[in-house]
Amino acid sequence: MLYLYITLSLVVGYIILTICLYVFKSRVLMKKLKESERRNRDLAEKYEAINRNLEEKIQEEVEKNRQKDHLLIQHSRLAAMGEMLASIGHQWRQPLNSLSLIIQDVREEFEFGQLDEIYIDSFTKESMIQIKHMSRTINDFRKFYKSNNEKTPFSIGSSIEDALSIFSSSLKYYGIEMEFEYRGELMAYGFPNEYSQVVLNILTNSRDAFVQKNIKNRKIKILLSETKEFITAEFTDNAGGIDAALLDKVFDPYFTTRPHGTGLGLYMTKMILENMNGFVTVDNFENGARFCLTVPKVIQAVKPEMVSVS
Repeated sequence: MLYLYITLSLVVGYIILTICLYVFKSRVLMKKLKESERRNRDLAEKYEAINRNLEEKIQEEVEKNRQKDHLLIQHSRLAAMGEMLASIGHQWRQPLNSLSLIIQDVREEFEFGQLDEIYIDSFTKESMIQIKHMSRTINDFRKFYKSNNEKTPFSIGSSIEDALSIFSSSLKYYGIEMEFEYRGELMAYGFPNEYSQVVLNILTNSRDAFVQKNIKNRKIKILLSETKEFITAEFTDNAGGIDAALLDKVFDPYFTTRPHGTGLGLYMTKMILENMNGFVTVDNFENGARFCLTVPKVIQAVKPEMVSVS
């Protein structure tokens, strides 16, 4: 019997010891679990704080970039206004000369006593023709530089023609021959006035290269092509091309090789086309530079027609 009691006592003691150890280990594990949960909460709070700080920094950088782009756009508009005033000066030179001759002729007719009703009618008619031409020039420029708020279908050929009509006097003044393969209603999707501004930027770039390098027999050629999704306008000139080491930099803001250039024209060209889901590329082709303006397509092209502007 004594042996049995001792055995039972040992068994009970072992069970009690086991239970005590289990309770002790459970408390230790619970304590570690609580500490782990606390550390996890601390890490989560730190992570949240880091995320909030990161979001604030991202917003700050986005705002800085937005302000920088706005400033670049403002500088580009000022440069475009200067180009516009120069083009208006070219456009107005001939009608102003005509008005000057007409007015001088009045004095001569007065001295010879030939100021009659017929002459006055002719004087008024000729003067109004020149004044209307000058007024039409202003209206064309106002339309050209008016911003588009929404993307719309537009004719690539018509937008290029609008830019050529604005730039035609400058082309003649600097002796630049223009060849444009017009493809009718080849429709794109984007901002027509901004696209015309891009074309004007490319033409201005070529004109300045001709003048800076004193190139003779100056020529610019425009070709249109299409794929299933895009329309590309290819501008090539014979102005000697671009230094190969500078090809990757021509679309950078404020980069220019001209003494008085702003370095914004080609950068704005890139921005405008990318805003239309398009892109621009440049390379050296034959004895000049080639710029390719690519924008999304709306409809297929019609039969091409050759148009020459000189």
